[in-house]
Amino acid sequence: MLFDPGTFVEIGMFAHSDRPEVGEAAPADAVVTGAGMIDGRKAVVVAMDATVLGGSNGRIGLRKQGHMNYLAETKGVPLVVLGDMSGGRIPDMLDETFAEVNGMYEGETIFGLRHRRVRIPRVTAIMGTAYGDPAFYAGASDFVSMTANASIGLSGPPVVAGAMGLQLTDEELGGPQVSAKESGIAHVVVPDDPAAIEALRTFLSYLPANDTLPAPRATQWEEPSLDPADLAGLVPEDFRRAYDMRTVIEGVVDRDSFFEVAGEHARAVVTGLARVEGRPVVVVANQPKFRAGVADARAMDKARRAVQLAETYDLPIVFIEDLPGVMIGPDSEREGILRHAIELLDAVTNATVPRVTVVLRKAYGFGWVLFGGYPSGADYVVAWPDAQVNFMAPANGAMIVNKKRLEEARVTGGETAYRALAAEVAAEMTEGSSVWRPAGRAALHAVIDPAETRKAIIDGIFVGDSSVPKERRR
Repeated sequence: MLFDPGTFVEIGMFAHSDRPEVGEAAPADAVVTGAGMIDGRKAVVVAMDATVLGGSNGRIGLRKQGHMNYLAETKGVPLVVLGDMSGGRIPDMLDETFAEVNGMYEGETIFGLRHRRVRIPRVTAIMGTAYGDPAFYAGASDFVSMTANASIGLSGPPVVAGAMGLQLTDEELGGPQVSAKESGIAHVVVPDDPAAIEALRTFLSYLPANDTLPAPRATQWEEPSLDPADLAGLVPEDFRRAYDMRTVIEGVVDRDSFFEVAGEHARAVVTGLARVEGRPVVVVANQPKFRAGVADARAMDKARRAVQLAETYDLPIVFIEDLPGVMIGPDSEREGILRHAIELLDAVTNATVPRVTVVLRKAYGFGWVLFGGYPSGADYVVAWPDAQVNFMAPANGAMIVNKKRLEEARVTGGETAYRALAAEVAAEMTEGSSVWRPAGRAALHAVIDPAETRKAIIDGIFVGDSSVPKERRR
């Protein structure tokens, strides 16, 4: 299912456990390894074999894994991991060789992270219980798919029970609710193994074989199915009303090309891969449907990872802004909101790939900068005509700035006078938030008709393209 028909070359088929009492009773030492072609491009695979001793790791299996990591990193091809195993094999991991085994052997690497000549795509499909190595591979991967009955964790329920006295099921410990929604270690949950493998193939289709090569462009592509004139109708005029940002994304990228990543995690932001005139891009967009699209800690971490993926593989970034600002309050502070904000800011401002930003309705506070606003150094920043850019929502700002006046109006004229003045000062501040103000100061590069959004994205990628080699852009 993973490789193009007839292209798989297995490596290490005759390997087996080096423990005399096990020997050939552990064929291939519970891991199938080799190389093949995915859509005509080479990749290597580490596939844990759950039919052999539960897929548990032995020393020889680790040696095979190390060789695959070595091949992927030195040859500059993607590393694919298929995980379905119970963890390290006991007693293999309990003897005097443990000090060696995690460092691998001659010339080999641990999870491919030790000797990086180039940066390669790393993808993992979790298709059962995945404790130990496949969980580490998942943590080191650009993309992870998991089946609905799978689980991911450092250690399985028996080890947790023995060490901590907690009785947990696989699902409670690391099932989709935990791995895809809460921790975000898994990026998509699918019903079965074929879908998990197909998700890996799809993800890889947007990326180059390594970070020294250009991303593959589709030679055939179609315009979005949505009439550009209907795009504005997807977004309510009332800033307080929610809508699904994914419908807007699908209306501006090539038809059927949007591949969402981590859709169940940190849902206040939508991230994914897409194509624009056949060219792969990374999309980062606020999601008004969840928490009004606010930039909370998880959303910023998710956005940062998307930006870093784009920078690694030289893909343009399309930011679509519609957010009320950065989340404030005690819970947000406990989640480390400031650290997440600075980490995202660092990624966005130091990105060297083309960066295009479209503001649909609102861009308030520091979120304006974090998600590709003009101060971030984005190459092309545009807005719809009725959008607003300001420190905060105008109505809220008006109440703070005019607090004394409003209270005096209430004392002298009652509630009617208070409300009339509140409406007046809010209208004044709303006018001051109009995008025509920053456009007049060149802090917006254009104000566009919503029907021209796709064209603006195409133009922005053109503007942001660089003739400077990637390694010399900074």
